[in-house]
Amino acid sequence: MWKKICLVLCMTIFLTGCVKVETDLTINKDGSAVVKERVMLSKQLLAMANDKDPFEDTLKKYENDPSVQVSDYEDAEMRGIEATRTIKDISDDKWNKNADTENVKSKNEDGKFVSVKKGFFKTVYTINSEIDTTEKASAPGLNSSASDMNAAIANGFDPSDFFKFNYIIKTPVKPDFHNATTANETENIYTWQIKFNTVNSLKMQFTVVNTVNIITAIIVLLVILGVILVTKNAPKEE
Repeated sequence: MWKKICLVLCMTIFLTGCVKVETDLTINKDGSAVVKERVMLSKQLLAMANDKDPFEDTLKKYENDPSVQVSDYEDAEMRGIEATRTIKDISDDKWNKNADTENVKSKNEDGKFVSVKKGFFKTVYTINSEIDTTEKASAPGLNSSASDMNAAIANGFDPSDFFKFNYIIKTPVKPDFHNATTANETENIYTWQIKFNTVNSLKMQFTVVNTVNIITAIIVLLVILGVILVTKNAPKEE
C-alpha cells in the first residue's frame, strides 16, 4: 500500500530519486564480511507522508534478529534506516546460506549467495545470482507487489526517475571477472544498478591468495632442504 502511495506521489509531482534501496556487501581477506541494507526516502516525500512510518514493516523484519543493528541513515537529500550485519565467516553464515528470497536466487551449486572454495594456497569466492523484479516478484525493499510498478513501465513510465535499487559489493582484491554496471577499480567497489521488470544477473569471482600458508610452506621446505644438506655434508664416522 505504501509503495502505491509513493508511486502516485512521485508520478504526480515528478520527484526524482524519491526511493532508494541498497544492499552493500563488504568481504574481507579473512572471510569475514559486513552486510548493510538501506531503505531511504527523499525528505520531500517524507514531509508529505506524515500519517504513517514508512519504515515500520522493514523494522519488524529485523526486530527479532540480535545479529542485526538498525540505525537511522541520512544524507543531504534522503532519510531512512540502515541494517548492519557483521559476519565472522561468510562461508558458514546463515545470511549467506539463506540468502534466497522471492527476489534473489542463487545459481551457485551450493545454493549460497557467495560460494567459497577454500584451498591451502588460495580461496575462491564466487557470486552467481539473479534478482527478479518482474511482476511475479515483490518489490525489493518494500512490502507490496511489483505489479503496480510494472504496469506503469508498460505505459511508458521510467521507474529509474524515482526508484533506485543498487547492489554494491566491495572485494579485498580485484575480481577475476564481474558483470557490474559500474566499477571503482581503485577501491574495488562494484555496483549493480537493478532494473525493473526483468531478471538481473549478478556475477563475480575473485581469488584471495593465502599468503600465510604460502610463507609457511616455503619455510617448511627450506627447513627440510637444510636438514637434507646438513645430513648429506656431515662427516661420516669411520
